[in-house]
Amino acid sequence: MRLTSDPSQLKEARLLAEQAADDFGLDGDARFRLTLAANEAVANAIEHGSPSADGTVLLRVCADQDGVRFEVRDWGTFAMSFPDPEALAQRGRGLPMMAALVDEVDLKPGDDGTLVSLLVRGS
Repeated sequence: MRLTSDPSQLKEARLLAEQAADDFGLDGDARFRLTLAANEAVANAIEHGSPSADGTVLLRVCADQDGVRFEVRDWGTFAMSFPDPEALAQRGRGLPMMAALVDEVDLKPGDDGTLVSLLVRGS
C-alpha cells in the first residue's frame, strides 16, 4: 500500500495493521501492539523521512515465520540523532517504543531510503 506522506493517512496505516493482525490470527494484545508500533513507524516516516517521487511512503505486510511483518519504507536518509535531554520528555522515543511493543525491529538505512521492519509473533 502506498500512502500520501501526510499525517492524515495514519488512520489508513492503522487499519492495514489491524486487518493484517486479524488475517494472520493474532490475539487482541498482539493486534494492539502491532497497530501501535506500525502507527509510530509510519508517523516517523512521514515526519522525519522523505516521500518517494510521487509523494508517498510504502507499506507492506506479509507472513513471516510464525507472525506478521509490517514494513515501512521512505526515501529519506536516516541520521541517528540524540535529542536534547530536556526534550526527551516529549520527543525521541519512537524506536525504543516500537522495540518494546514488537518482537523484532529492524532498521535498514540506505542511500535510497530507509526501511523499518516490525515483526509480531502469533501467540
